[in-house]
Amino acid sequence: MTILKTFLHRLIRNPGENLPSRILLAPLTFLSFLYGLAVTVRVFFYRKGIYRSRSLPCRVVSVGNLTLGGTGKTPFVILLAEMIRRRGYRTAVLSRGYKGKYEGPCALVSDGDRILMDPLQAGDEPCLLARKLKGIPVIVGRKRWVAGRFAIDRFQTEVLILDDGYQHLALNRDLNFLLLDSFSPFGNGRLFPRGELRESLSQVRRADALVLTKGGADDMIINLGKRFMNLPEGRPVFRVRYEPEEIIVWGQERILSPLDLKKKRILAFSGLARPESFEKTLRGLEAEIVRFETFPDHYAYEGKDLERLREKTLRAGAEAMVTTEKDMVRIQDFPPGTIPLWALSVRHVFPGEDLARLETFVFERLGRKA
Repeated sequence: MTILKTFLHRLIRNPGENLPSRILLAPLTFLSFLYGLAVTVRVFFYRKGIYRSRSLPCRVVSVGNLTLGGTGKTPFVILLAEMIRRRGYRTAVLSRGYKGKYEGPCALVSDGDRILMDPLQAGDEPCLLARKLKGIPVIVGRKRWVAGRFAIDRFQTEVLILDDGYQHLALNRDLNFLLLDSFSPFGNGRLFPRGELRESLSQVRRADALVLTKGGADDMIINLGKRFMNLPEGRPVFRVRYEPEEIIVWGQERILSPLDLKKKRILAFSGLARPESFEKTLRGLEAEIVRFETFPDHYAYEGKDLERLREKTLRAGAEAMVTTEKDMVRIQDFPPGTIPLWALSVRHVFPGEDLARLETFVFERLGRKA
């Protein structure tokens, strides 16, 4: 099954123009048409008021994307939540809790001080947010209005941040951020399941601001920015790139510098929507990657997976196993041994004046806290 998924994923992202490819992808193309029609009708119904969008008695900021993941939403949510809390707003983060097994309309992952759920219950991204955000509650709920009402009643929340909220039209928002991967903003340009788009490109117009992620101030970023300069009302385009922050050592309190990866022989692995971004970061740190293993996005690692990875590490003569911080959240137990397990943490960095522009834009929309 995994081999078949990998084959289809590669075929979708690099379909070619030959007849066998078109024949194999024909069923997916038809399903994409039906999916696109359903999405268009849904958006139309919300716009005309046939489906109702509800409001909450607080400010709501949404962070989302058009594709099936891999745009760097989690680091941006962290940056945004901390920025808003520093201005004195009582802030909370709402997540759908993808793949979480929690029950009920919503659940409290963190009260800002204590983490109350594990990744199996809440999902990996809410748990990572809870670990990184101190003093900011994290709540999961499939119905964001219900989860938001809980946050307001329990924590007197003034600003709610919706993680992965672009398509959640049932809740009105004051600010709508759309994140695009600078190097692959729209995948192959086709809708799911033929491609990676959740919605058609016309829905970019719902965004109040675009954030182009995972790049520097290069020509690709600049060209993408120019492409969207005709957004209604001169909506801003921000640029942001990943920067390695620290290395977390499994089972230890100590933190290493990303520079410790230089010339280090490693086995790297990840379960991300776009693992090539992680590999590029490691190579930028001059790590010697002797083997790179990939797993499906949000993969729940089992003991046998880690044991197999450790055996491959030993056979390859690597000195450490390295994964992402998001992946480490999904590892419940790592068998003891001589091979260390490291997780590379990254943060978002804005070039030039973009961070100052972002702060000005956000607080003009939210209003300035007295």
